[in-house]
Amino acid sequence: MQAVILAGGLGKRLRPITEDVPKPLVPVCGKPVVEYTLENLPAEIIEVIFVIGYKGEMIKDLYGHNAFGKKISYVVQEQQLGTGHAVKCAASLVDMPFILLYGDDIYGKEGLQKLVKREWALLARRVEHPERFGVLKLNEDGTVSDMVEKPKEFISDLSWVGGAKFQAEFMQVETPLSQRGEYEVPDMVNVLIKQGKKFYPELTDLWLPVNTLEEVAEAERVIKDVGGRQ
Repeated sequence: MQAVILAGGLGKRLRPITEDVPKPLVPVCGKPVVEYTLENLPAEIIEVIFVIGYKGEMIKDLYGHNAFGKKISYVVQEQQLGTGHAVKCAASLVDMPFILLYGDDIYGKEGLQKLVKREWALLARRVEHPERFGVLKLNEDGTVSDMVEKPKEFISDLSWVGGAKFQAEFMQVETPLSQRGEYEVPDMVNVLIKQGKKFYPELTDLWLPVNTLEEVAEAERVIKDVGGRQ
């Protein structure tokens, strides 16, 4: 199984830190944020594919072609055309089931282990303000019926956190541009749901986004707290 890690963002909200490093290498408690996820990858993952862009050579220089017991490969996203476009940049290297992860988020080990056991799955967490997130609407059997971005009315408190388990055929899904003028992973998922694919939501044990300076501080607080209780 492979892991595709999106690592090409500009990190504008993390300036001035990202003037010197790409988002996945932003330090949290002295360690690059993406390293926490790399350490937590299940044994089933044999290869990590980084989709790089801004300052991507720094990621290549740090991890090379073998790290944490995994083969490491790289593809370049030449244009910032959305998460769906970023995933498809890795299409030529994906030849088996894979998990999708964001390089500027920290994912817990237990949640990732749940993902790899499914054929199709979406990593999620319960949130207090679902109107601020992309949420998962569920069928009666517990599978996902729709992914809805920032719903104005309550439909679910289950927020997608960017982690997912897909089959290689995911790369063939075609969608139109979103309202933001980008190709989006949720739109691709919704196409597959309409085609009859059953996506299971899996609750994560830990998810720490690191997209702003405030989130860096919160991630450091949580990591220190977790470390102190181990």
